[in-house]
Amino acid sequence: MANLRFDGAVVAITGAAQGMGREYALLLARLGARVVVNDIKGAAQTVSMIEELGAEAIEDTSDIADPAQTDALVARAQDEWGRIDAVINNAAIYGETLPDPDTTAKILGVHLTGTLNLIRSAMPVFRERQYGRILNIGSGSMFGLPGTGIYAAGKGGVYGFTKGLAKDLSMDTGRDIKVNLIMPAAFQPGMLSVTDPVLQQAIDEVFTPASIAPLAALLVHPSCPSNGEAIQVGGGRHARVVLATTEGWQAPDGELTPDAILENWQHVVANRDPREPVGSMSDLLVRRGLPDYSVMELYQWTRTGKDPRS
Repeated sequence: MANLRFDGAVVAITGAAQGMGREYALLLARLGARVVVNDIKGAAQTVSMIEELGAEAIEDTSDIADPAQTDALVARAQDEWGRIDAVINNAAIYGETLPDPDTTAKILGVHLTGTLNLIRSAMPVFRERQYGRILNIGSGSMFGLPGTGIYAAGKGGVYGFTKGLAKDLSMDTGRDIKVNLIMPAAFQPGMLSVTDPVLQQAIDEVFTPASIAPLAALLVHPSCPSNGEAIQVGGGRHARVVLATTEGWQAPDGELTPDAILENWQHVVANRDPREPVGSMSDLLVRRGLPDYSVMELYQWTRTGKDPRS
């Protein structure tokens, strides 16, 4: 199998001054990409490391929470190299579960608003070229990690947006634009220290930022095999993330009361027969023995008076 290369391609990466963002930039540069290295605090060292590899990079200090600055980031890539092929929304900041309003706005501004801004800025170029790759960085914190509430909220928003955007893109069959999300697990050197030597060795040698980069590179390559997927990655393992609804409890028609729900609560929360897509209208209909129309199909039917599947 031939090596996947990025010769001539231009990739913009946010939050690439260090950690996983830097590793994405370095691997893509080794594979021939030209990289816009974005970090609001500056990323001169990452640019120097790329140039030492004999590759091309430019430093960008745009604040991605400002849509005018993400527009400028995309324009700069085009001015410098005449194109932009992919964006990786990696920038991150952290905060406690319920921070003050200013901190809340700042965290959501980086994770959710910043992701939306860069995609919005790049999309006109992608549509004109009929090609583009978008990689969003999620987090398993969205499933509930103590002390990370606002961070988890931002990442949960990115997850939902990725799924929604992918559906929109899948309906545009004339263009090859794809968006995916990864949930990485990796640690900077010295971040964790445990007394179990085997576990510590795995943390130090296996769960590294560099171990995340190959998947990131694949998902922004022309050979990207998916659109709208969420992939967990860490320690060399790559696995699809699935949200699902269970069988639950179906109340008899005409007998739905709070008391009845309480009496059947063990069935509501039992982990039986999980199915995708999570929380969908189609799932609720199918479990009642009805056709699996989506909410959007039902809206379309209502608007046009015509069965969308007929």
